Amino acid sequence: MVAGLHKILKKYDKRSGDLIRLPFIQKVLHEPFFRTEVIKKLVKECEIMISCIFSRNTRSIPPEDIDLKEGCHEQEQQLVAVEETEKHLTVPKELEEIECMENMYLKLSISALRSLKQIRNSSSTASMFALAPMPPGSDLDESWK
Repeated sequence: MVAGLHKILKKYDKRSGDLIRLPFIQKVLHEPFFRTEVIKKLVKECEIMISCIFSRNTRSIPPEDIDLKEGCHEQEQQLVAVEETEKHLTVPKELEEIECMENMYLKLSISALRSLKQIRNSSSTASMFALAPMPPGSDLDESWK
């Protein structure tokens, strides 16, 4: 969104001769999302969260044979303990709420990754403010289904 707004301001500056984009760029430099490290960290956290969610939904291998990631190790252990103790019990309402929250987090994570992809799309102009494009073949819609 910021990149799109920057392009609009740049075109306006070219047509009118005004320099209204300069204060905007200076404000953007102070935002936390200008630095790619912050976005990469958020994306990494989203990936860990999504992998935890998918590993819960597709459990065909015994839990002892699965290498657990650092971010979801405790959650996986708790899930295995719950599965072992509550195999024959009915599904409580709390579990339904948790699944609803997982779906919400999944949608928000995919939305954040799409935003990152849009921000990193190749720009028509090369400048110090442009981000490098994402690697080819990183289709978010297909990889998360």
